[in-house]
Amino acid sequence: MSEEYDDTNRGAAFKPFDTQQMILQGKLNIEGKEGRIILVKDETASGTRLIQVYQKIGVLFENDKKGNDKAPEFSGPLEEHAHEKKLKVAGWKKNSNGKNYMSLSVSEVQHKENTEDTTKIDDEIPF
Repeated sequence: MSEEYDDTNRGAAFKPFDTQQMILQGKLNIEGKEGRIILVKDETASGTRLIQVYQKIGVLFENDKKGNDKAPEFSGPLEEHAHEKKLKVAGWKKNSNGKNYMSLSVSEVQHKENTEDTTKIDDEIPF
């Protein structure tokens, strides 16, 4: 029995097809929730022209890898209204067969625990 590849919380982004062109950007309010959108002009394999509507779900910021080669080149938060948990997305620059792309991974935001001892001990003797 072969195992199926689980691509949950993973993805990849590639150079746009030659037929694709971002033509407009703006906002769209859907049932009271405003979101950022872009419109991409494209055509089907049979030549039918169309405009695809894409909605912003997050943002990626360039990272300072601080000497860690395995750290992502980019990371950032995903929009909270799209899901119940606080999620982030990370991106690594990759190359396969001479084609550049970005490998993407989604994970839950980890809250840093305060490990610093905040209890102050007074070593002074009051007399």
